Amino acid sequence: MRSQSAFSSFPDLYTPRLHLRQLRPSDAADMFAFLSDEQVTRYFGLETFNDIEEARQRIRTINASFRSQAALRWGISRREDDTLIGTCGYIYWKWRHRHAAVGYELARPFWRQGIMQETLTAVLEFGYTRMNLHRVEALVMPENTPSSALLQKLGFHSEGLLRDYGFWSGEFHNLTVYSLLRHEWQNGNG
Repeated sequence: MRSQSAFSSFPDLYTPRLHLRQLRPSDAADMFAFLSDEQVTRYFGLETFNDIEEARQRIRTINASFRSQAALRWGISRREDDTLIGTCGYIYWKWRHRHAAVGYELARPFWRQGIMQETLTAVLEFGYTRMNLHRVEALVMPENTPSSALLQKLGFHSEGLLRDYGFWSGEFHNLTVYSLLRHEWQNGNG
């Protein structure tokens, strides 16, 4: 059975430092700031933004994907001032098979502060409890060691290398597939 309740209204999530919320048109300048940073997009699988209109379009696309029940991606904002500092969420949701892939990016000034671990913990909790997921995957470029380390810290297991699986910036990229099963998450977080 499809977990329609996950899409009845956009689910706000709160962590000690963060508010995970629906993206708004007013977030375009903040999104453009981090998605125009080549260090942020280097491993993201998305061309580096050159114009703020690209951020506006991405916000529209993400929100349309939620409305069509195809994906669920939160804006990551700081609770203290509601500034957008990244996004995170489920893409490639295959509801019949009860699995989805998770994707994320974070503005460089907020790297190595535990923010993405805090974010992913809340997103995984939502996925397993509200979306009824059994499996969550993440695809990571092998050179992106901070992301791989984060996933492993959260209990994800490497399943192998997908050769030339991604294509962006005019070239093919290898991706390592990681997965976390529901019972593994429950044993590690229950």
